[in-house]
Amino acid sequence: MSSSVEDAVYDKHLKELRELETKHNFIFPGSPTQKAGHTASNKFRSVIRQIPMLSLDSVDNYEGLLKFDERVKKILKTEEEVEYICEWKIDGLSISLIYRNHQLVQVSTRGNGTIGEDITFNKELIRNIPFSLKRVANCEVRGEVYMKKEEFARLNEELKKSGNKLLANPRNAASGSLRTLIPLQSRKLHFFAYQLFNSDLLTQSSCLKELEKLGFAVSPDHRVVRGIKKVGKFIEKQEKKREKLDFESDAMAYKFLASVASSQIKNIYVEVSRSGRITYVAELEPVILQGSKISKVTLHNYTFIANLKLNIGDEVVIKKAGDVIPQIIQIIKLNKNGIWLPPIDCPSCGSILKWNSTNIYQVCTNNDCPQKVVNYLTHFASKTGLDIKGVSEKIIKKFYENNLLSQPTDFYQLYLKEKQLLKLEGLKKKSINNILTSIEESKKKPFANLLTALGIPLLSSVKARKLTNFYPNLTSFLAAAKNEE
Repeated sequence: MSSSVEDAVYDKHLKELRELETKHNFIFPGSPTQKAGHTASNKFRSVIRQIPMLSLDSVDNYEGLLKFDERVKKILKTEEEVEYICEWKIDGLSISLIYRNHQLVQVSTRGNGTIGEDITFNKELIRNIPFSLKRVANCEVRGEVYMKKEEFARLNEELKKSGNKLLANPRNAASGSLRTLIPLQSRKLHFFAYQLFNSDLLTQSSCLKELEKLGFAVSPDHRVVRGIKKVGKFIEKQEKKREKLDFESDAMAYKFLASVASSQIKNIYVEVSRSGRITYVAELEPVILQGSKISKVTLHNYTFIANLKLNIGDEVVIKKAGDVIPQIIQIIKLNKNGIWLPPIDCPSCGSILKWNSTNIYQVCTNNDCPQKVVNYLTHFASKTGLDIKGVSEKIIKKFYENNLLSQPTDFYQLYLKEKQLLKLEGLKKKSINNILTSIEESKKKPFANLLTALGIPLLSSVKARKLTNFYPNLTSFLAAAKNEE
């Protein structure tokens, strides 16, 4: 059952239960004091999903809402008004709960949608999730973990008194609390469920009703309405309640207007991607936007710069696209130096940069460009690639500069160079052993991970997984490529 008492009362009784279990040396199998992974480990265990956890698409105006309705009607092949369910979108951390034989056995983050992180050991931080279910034996429940506004204020007050850094916003506080290997039992999190699997429920409204019967809290004020115009009216009505909610919300059916802030461009610099494409980045006077500090924004491509006539010294308006990614949307005050001019040479290797066929962005075509090589190797070892733990971009750059890495196959020769590795500043024997162990483990990764790691143009991780349905291993893949010649 989920907790129906105040947090303070819950904490008091949980403490008493722990003391009784210790005193009598007996722990009931379903005891709330027991959680998987109680001892903090040095890494998160990956959780691979059968059904991806996807993020929501959004629109930020009424016109976008009408267009969405048109697409839905087209898919359903109907001209009749469609029924919609309106729910608050909680601004927190998406998680998945797995129940087996009525017991909660796994809690994991959404991660990249297909691979999440096992955070079961922190399940007790979430005060209102049932640890066992009576009505259903096996199921998956998905929802959002959040920190109440009053809890966030209390936590920041404690941090302030102790001289520690304050947390930026409740979402970061909730995410950081769950995704830590250090137990933080004083932090109180809550959960709203929005999805139930392993059931024959056909509508979202019936799903929410069943979740409530199972003991889960669901989004308050959710309602089924008929017709997109009524959706719009309902949202307008609910927006007036938004500030009074005890949780942060950034949407109901469509996104609320994002906050904006103004700043000045201090500098514009360029970066080189693993493909050689040049990215332009604006360094800003730091500004707080929706609880996080913004000090730089990507400028997309040179057409974007030219259209806005951007240059160092401009005062600009920034907003968060999707309330996440900062971007420049407007210029308040232009500088007197005209438009910023793109570089001629690659900032990494000094080669002459070339423009792509549409003259939108620049490219470094030097295959030995240091930054291209480092970024490529970083991608190869990344979580979406072969997930080689312990090798950040910084470490890969150090290996590259010391002639230990220049291509992916070099990872698998590092065990022969342990003496050279030990001479590198900042790397201890334990760290090196962990890296070498992770490299060895990477050989067991699915073939789709290898395809993604290779960074083949136009081959995303999703397409790579689909491709392995036809070519399950490297041998069959190379044979098919040879037949195409």
